[in-house]
Amino acid sequence: MFEQIPAPDHVVAFRLSGKLVPDDIERYKALFDAKLAKHKRVGVCVDMTGFSDMSAGAIAADVKAEFGLLAHLNQIARCAMISDKEWPQALVQFGAPLLPTLGLKVFAPAQRGEAMQWAAELPAAVAPPPHAVRFLATSRDDVLAFEVDGVISAAEMPGVMATFEARLKGHDKVRLLNRMTHFGGFDPAILMQGGLVAMKLDALQKVERYAIVGAPGWMGWMIERMNPAFAAIDMRTFPADREAEARAWIGAEPAK
Repeated sequence: MFEQIPAPDHVVAFRLSGKLVPDDIERYKALFDAKLAKHKRVGVCVDMTGFSDMSAGAIAADVKAEFGLLAHLNQIARCAMISDKEWPQALVQFGAPLLPTLGLKVFAPAQRGEAMQWAAELPAAVAPPPHAVRFLATSRDDVLAFEVDGVISAAEMPGVMATFEARLKGHDKVRLLNRMTHFGGFDPAILMQGGLVAMKLDALQKVERYAIVGAPGWMGWMIERMNPAFAAIDMRTFPADREAEARAWIGAEPAK
């Protein structure tokens, strides 16, 4: 069951309990749409203490609703989740590094007031720096090396993908070297850039080796488990102090 709960006008606040059905998702979406249309930025407070399950129809409706919200992620400043279960905390640990502009926090049922207060306090919006991706020259034309240092912005992505496309057109197979100096996440607006997903999938078909240097622990764990899904790509991670080893594996040195 979906139930809206009292909150400041700029906070999307609701309680989920029992088993959700498609009508619950429609009401959830209608509440979000109304708040996002009225306020430039909102907070979210969702009490999931009594939530137990979703019907098949509700899952399908929820996926559709979540995709619709992607275009408005920059309007959501904070999301407080109230739960006595472990999976919301795991979700936060996974999502927080990827979406640094969105505050995510889990509260215990006894902290409902604190959760609402935190969701209602909207921090000042901080625009990501214009460039976090820098391309690095190498000794081989079929090796594309780049450095990630900061939050990847939506403004820089068209140029980044244009560089990737230009390199891919000239080769049947390419190798990638990604130096992760500091990965601060990415601007959610990137998810709404037309053709980006299709472009990435096309690029993956041409990649034979991908070395990632200095990836944070959680990313290394994710890559290790994703590898079986990309059997055609030999993907390896290297600690930051073993970049020379990564370059040897890729087969390219810095351009002189």
